[in-house]
Amino acid sequence: MTTEEWGKFCKEHNLVAIDVNYKDMTYEDALNYLDLINIAFSASSFKKDTPPLSFDYPKKLNTARKYDLQTGKHEEYVLPAGATNYEDDMQKKVSCAECGKKILYGMSYTSRIIQSYNGIGYAVCRDCYFKNDLKDLR
Repeated sequence: MTTEEWGKFCKEHNLVAIDVNYKDMTYEDALNYLDLINIAFSASSFKKDTPPLSFDYPKKLNTARKYDLQTGKHEEYVLPAGATNYEDDMQKKVSCAECGKKILYGMSYTSRIIQSYNGIGYAVCRDCYFKNDLKDLR
């Protein structure tokens, strides 16, 4: 597919953006890829009213998923007020998603265990990152 064909395909199927190597795809390949995405979303923990690639969904509910390193499963997790997984301003003070301590977003670490419903890690402080996120790597 060309860039134009991929753009048209995305518009036809209401896709915003997908990082995929579309240049070697045929239209049939793209349809198969779309089927795989739909299967993945239907089998995932997404709620029906959840936009699949939304940064705001977890913030609205103030919840995220926390990965349990021992069981290998995700649990529902209530975020501290001010926790975030994305900011434009690196100097903005945010809350550590683990302990709630105020930190500069630019000095935060991306958590491997506290994630949005899309798998995007939340900002955590240095102490929590080394204490909790790297526990399985020691």
